[in-house]
Amino acid sequence: MIQRPQTLFYALVILANSFVTSGLAIWTKSGSSGQQIDFFSNQWVLLQNAKKVSAHSTIILPLLITLSTIITLISIFSFKKRMRQMTLGLINSLVLAGSMGYAFWTIFKEAMIVFEPETQGHYGYGFYALVVSLLANMIANRLVRKDEMLVQSSNRMR
Repeated sequence: MIQRPQTLFYALVILANSFVTSGLAIWTKSGSSGQQIDFFSNQWVLLQNAKKVSAHSTIILPLLITLSTIITLISIFSFKKRMRQMTLGLINSLVLAGSMGYAFWTIFKEAMIVFEPETQGHYGYGFYALVVSLLANMIANRLVRKDEMLVQSSNRMR
């Protein structure tokens, strides 16, 4: 019964990661003369009057999110080894933070300056799924740490 709350949060991490890689837009920007940029997990696309002008593909973000999903699955199934689970949770937090950092870098250094750099875009559901994934992983790590402290406390009483 101790394992259930963090398993739910780890499942939320996997679900949010799958939303990001399924094709939800992470960021979009529309210009005044019909230009539009859509940033997805694997590419950012420049559209002019609803016609694709160019597409710049990237493999780093899908790899980081896939790595995060694999680490989360390993964390779920290593519930008997809480120290390993805490270590994997820390590594997963770093991977998710790196993927968010890469998304920010792509948005602000590559995609935003293509047209009208003074206008801002808006974040899509894919970005919020990344945030949910990171927060759920952090909460799961906290719950695993609480379980470890509970076990250590009961060991001291013996």
